[in-house]
Amino acid sequence: MMTPRWLWLAVLAAFCALPARAQTPEEIVRWIYVSQTLPGAAKGYAHLSAPGQREQFLSRRMIAFHAANDSHGGDVASACVDFAFDIPGNDFDAQEIARTLSVTAEGDAGRRVVTARFSNFGTPAQIAYDFVPEDGFWRIDDIAGPGFRVSRIPCAPKAAAAPGVVAAGGYCFKSGRDTFRLQIAADGSAWFDLESWQGGGHFCGARGVAQPQVGGWLYQEDLWGRLCRMQIMVTDDQGIRLADPDHGCKMTLCGQRAAIDGLSFPRQAQVDCATLPPPQPG
Repeated sequence: MMTPRWLWLAVLAAFCALPARAQTPEEIVRWIYVSQTLPGAAKGYAHLSAPGQREQFLSRRMIAFHAANDSHGGDVASACVDFAFDIPGNDFDAQEIARTLSVTAEGDAGRRVVTARFSNFGTPAQIAYDFVPEDGFWRIDDIAGPGFRVSRIPCAPKAAAAPGVVAAGGYCFKSGRDTFRLQIAADGSAWFDLESWQGGGHFCGARGVAQPQVGGWLYQEDLWGRLCRMQIMVTDDQGIRLADPDHGCKMTLCGQRAAIDGLSFPRQAQVDCATLPPPQPG
């Protein structure tokens, strides 16, 4: 016969398997703490904010914060933060936290604040999570705890040259009729220019300044009311691959049958920039 405790754990395990977008802000916050008592590696806010999960659970602003912090690698001296947001202190009793946890929420359709209160080694603690709706789903936009609020922590990406062919200076690629130019600034940002002719003569053209992130750069801009987020990534063969995961850039920068997501320029496509025609005005 299944005991009440094992029944509760079974319910929790089933909850943990739910799609992220089926969960309410209160459920997400409760999972952050209860997950610490369950088997497996997926535990706490560290799991939700990991690169493979953060786009499901965090707002764009929080994603940018974590990406900037990640760019410092394991360098604690230069990293933006060196502590966990969800549990104060350097150690914790997961069972005590789960046993004493209470979760309350307030707010409206535009923003909700979910507060977790619990005891850790007999010391009361309180962490507040701000949620905002993005793309139709609630996502964590800020966290406040004893002595900190994430939105008030300055965090800039580490200014360093990316690996391989993408170092300080200018780099150009030509693949078929497509061209891509990249000029790296001293602060690690990158000016880029993309011209891509695709099926039926449909065209993609993009130009701007992208900010450094782990493995490359991120260009983010509101274009005519639609957010464009284009990732410029250095590939294993030291080439360039572009990603437009939400297709927000395609909708404003490409013809109907053209797309940016998945465009790639392998290492062997690198050319002398002087051999390329000047970029189109615009």
